[in-house]
Amino acid sequence: MTVTVTRKPCGITQLFNTETGRVTYKCKAESAYMLIEAFGGIVQFNQKGAMATVTGHITSLEFCDVLKKGHPNYQDALNAIISAHREFAQNVSDVHQKEIKELENKLADL
Repeated sequence: MTVTVTRKPCGITQLFNTETGRVTYKCKAESAYMLIEAFGGIVQFNQKGAMATVTGHITSLEFCDVLKKGHPNYQDALNAIISAHREFAQNVSDVHQKEIKELENKLADL
C-alpha cells in the first residue's frame, strides 16, 4: 500500500491511498474548515483528529459537519478558508524564497 501525504491549508493533512483511490482529510488543528467538492460544500472539522473520507462515490465524516450555501456560517467559513490559504501560500513562498537565497549564496561562493 502506498499513501501519499500532503499538507493542506487550515491544519489539514491529506492522505491519498494510491491502491484504493481513497482520500482522507484529517484535521490537525482544534477545528478547521475546508472546501471539499465531494461533499458539496464546506466541511467543518469540529475537533482535532476529525476526518473526512472520499472513496469513489462513498463519502464519510467523523466529527465533521457540511456547510452549504445558505447556511448562516457559510460566509464566515469561506472567509476563514481564504485567510488560511493566504497564510499557507505565504509560508510556502517564504520557505522556497529561503531555499533560493541559500542556492544563490552557494553559487556566489563558487
